[in-house]
Amino acid sequence: MDAASRFHVHFVAELKAEGRDGAFIARHTWRPTPLEFLRIFDPERDLDLAKLEYSAADVDALPSSPPLSPMDADFHQRHKLALVVVPGFTHETLRNYSWHEQIQRRDSPHHVVMLHAPQTAGGPLREQEFGRGDGMKVLYLRYPRSNADSRHIVPTMFSMLTDSTHLRRWIADGYRLVFVGYSYGAPLSLELLAAMNSGALPGRELLSRTVAFVGMCGDIGGSYLADDVMHETPRFFSMRRLIAFCARHPLIAKLVGLGTPQLLADMEGGVQALGHEVRQTRLREYAPQLPPELHYFSIAAVMPLADYRRRWWQFNLDDYALYRQALITDAITVYNDGQVALPDNLIPEAAQIPPQRRLHLGAVRTHHWGVSYLTFNFGRNRFPRPAFYRALIRTIAEHLSSP
Repeated sequence: MDAASRFHVHFVAELKAEGRDGAFIARHTWRPTPLEFLRIFDPERDLDLAKLEYSAADVDALPSSPPLSPMDADFHQRHKLALVVVPGFTHETLRNYSWHEQIQRRDSPHHVVMLHAPQTAGGPLREQEFGRGDGMKVLYLRYPRSNADSRHIVPTMFSMLTDSTHLRRWIADGYRLVFVGYSYGAPLSLELLAAMNSGALPGRELLSRTVAFVGMCGDIGGSYLADDVMHETPRFFSMRRLIAFCARHPLIAKLVGLGTPQLLADMEGGVQALGHEVRQTRLREYAPQLPPELHYFSIAAVMPLADYRRRWWQFNLDDYALYRQALITDAITVYNDGQVALPDNLIPEAAQIPPQRRLHLGAVRTHHWGVSYLTFNFGRNRFPRPAFYRALIRTIAEHLSSP
């Protein structure tokens, strides 16, 4: 069974264990389909998602899978995985809460630590604990200058990780590290791993305990949306004009997340770093330096325009905002999550990485923010995130444990 089919089996099983029926499952999953069967870009490109879609009857007809083993403390002690979660642009979507759908609960099933960068040069790293459960270890890397070009971010990420007492303790206890990069966090993680492997950053010890990377809706190859907003004649809006407007109106700047001089100064270069020109240039630089011994996974989201709830009475600001953004990429390919096209989520080919260590786990039926937590809708959306995360962890743990 290929990796995408294995993830699909686990996701469907998790949803059934929650009591979801075939209609619900069909609304949030896609049929696992080899990428070579999809016409993504060419002149005769697919104009709909019929190759991925299936019905409630198709779901009900799927063969029964064995009962799921409990994902309890024994499961996590057996696999001993510590997730290094690297969030996306501005940190405003994927939060550390996402992996267990709880906010600062004392009885968190996982040990969750958020790293805050020093407030001043040479100052101490702050490590904030959200839960000290017996489950999985989760280290959330809240890197500074979160809307800047990656070259400003990656060295600080490295310093934060090497200064973390929790991370050192987990490594000493035998935990294996899995970097999870969401959106912009995916190329940031890959650049960091490549820099440690090449010696540009002295991270051989940290790299020796790292076993995998997971790109979740990763902006690895570039974003057509970022290309558009930086264009001289954008279809969506002009990022340069927005930055200039915010510079003149500090209150508006604060409302849109550009409330400091540093955020304003970083925004243009940061958005350019999300686009294809910069991403493809950086990819050519770092791909040959990626460590060959790691396992690389990618997981995407794909959502048809018809699925977005965008009527005012439905009060779904996530769907409305993403629908407007999806119109940019949908004109190029229907295989997109509203911000990034599916091919740009994939792990780059590199001569030193065997194909069997570069695995695509398919796509789920939601948009770019559907797999994350805190958004315009305060984390509320229809996508079944807990089952998705459990299926993802099961698939990765199972693959890492296989011969």
